[in-house]
Amino acid sequence: LARAAEDGARLRACLAALEEKNRTGILLAFVGGLSHPQVAARLEVPLGTAKAWIRRGLLSLRECLA
Repeated sequence: LARAAEDGARLRACLAALEEKNRTGILLAFVGGLSHPQVAARLEVPLGTAKAWIRRGLLSLRECLA
């Protein structure tokens, strides 16, 4: 249980360190369950832009959590 709390705190810290656009895209897609096209529509950006924001954010998260 302590390990899960520690992992959660680490994830929250890494998410907070992301640029807002990356964090928002990731949260909409993975917490909100939206598809990439839905994320793009919600953020009012082209699909490729939304995908790039999510991808860059995930790469940063992976780096931060490693």
